[in-house]
This record gives sequence, C-alpha cells and structure tokens, in this order.
Amino acid sequence: MNVLVCLRVTARTSPAPLDAADAQVLARAGALRAGGHTVTALYSSTAAESETVATSLGPHVDRAVRVAGDELTSSDFHTIGQVLATAIRRIGADLVLAPVQGEDEPLSAAPASIARHLGARYLPLVEEIVGLDASGAEVSLRAGGIRRRIRVALPAVLATTPGPGLPAAPPAVPDRSLSVETVGLSDPEATVVRRRTELLGRPEPASRGTQTVNSAAELVAALTRP
Repeated sequence: MNVLVCLRVTARTSPAPLDAADAQVLARAGALRAGGHTVTALYSSTAAESETVATSLGPHVDRAVRVAGDELTSSDFHTIGQVLATAIRRIGADLVLAPVQGEDEPLSAAPASIARHLGARYLPLVEEIVGLDASGAEVSLRAGGIRRRIRVALPAVLATTPGPGLPAAPPAVPDRSLSVETVGLSDPEATVVRRRTELLGRPEPASRGTQTVNSAAELVAALTRP
C-alpha cells in the first residue's frame, strides 16, 4: 500500500529541518514501512531548505516530494488543505498521515481540510496504526476519554497524536541518498466559499456566485455574512 506523510507546513523557527510533530508521524509511518508498505513524504519548503530536509528524510522514506510554493507558510488551513490535496491526487496514496497539530495553532484543521478536498475518510486523534491492508486501516484512537479500535476503509486521512514510548525524533539509521521530486502548484485551483446550501443545508440562490478568500478569517466572515 502507498502511505503518504504530510509534514507540517509552517515557518521553521529552529535550525532542525524536522520538528517534533514531523518526527512523531514519521515514526508511525516507519512502522508501516517495516511491514512492507511504501512511504512517501510530502512537504513544502523553500528551495534553499529542500536539500536539508531531504537529507533528514532519506533514512526514513522511500520517496520525497516537495511542493513548490514559498507562500504556503503564510497560508490558512483551507488553502493548504486544497493545495496539498491537489498534490496528493497527482502523487497517489492509499493512506495519508498528518502530524498532530495543537488546537491553538492556525493550521490545526489542515488534516481535515486535506481529507475534505480529497473526498477521503478522516479520523483524528489516532494513537496507533494497528494494521493496514487492501480492506482498510485498523487504528486505535481516544475519544471522550475512551480508547477505541476502529477499521476505516481507504482512502483515508489520519491525524496522529503522540503515544507512549514513541521517540521524540526518528531513530538513527545510516544515511542514504534521496532524490527529491518537485510538484509545481503555482496556479492551484481557486479557494472559494461554497454555498451555504452545501455547508448548512439551507437553500440559497445560485446567483450569489463565489468569492475568493485568502485567510481563515475571511472565510468565516464570508460564510456568516447576511
């Protein structure tokens, strides 16, 4: 099966090419890779950062793809979800893993947005991926204080959370050369406000048209305007 890891799209504030959340989700993917599945890393970075990130990813993935678009570091979750979903459709993936993001972070809804634009099933708070085969992924997650074991059909997007005993960084293994592919998304499909007929189930004249938005705040304002 093809497993794709979406690394966090954030402005990096430390010299480390991968942050703790990236390390956590790579560790999850590493367990699946050991089971014979192919792992692809998808990330956005500047051209200057790309080589450093690729060197860090080399021991842990089979393939690395960089989204060319420096402006993504300042984009909202809706735009990022749409852009990354476009890239994922081009690459192809059975299962998408996205690292945990704090609720107070502006991109906390990015994994859900990716699933929305892919038309894939979405599960948050995944603590463990127990198994993966053509029939789906079996996962453990915690909801309402109760740990549950669920099988989800593919394609699916899983937002993972840290688990006990999971390393804070990928385990050290010998370096290997990794060639990075670049996906150009300089002109992604427009981010638009969908009609409230779809979002809220209330009829609305189609003549209202669409409105391009550039931030989460503008999206909320557009959805709630009279």
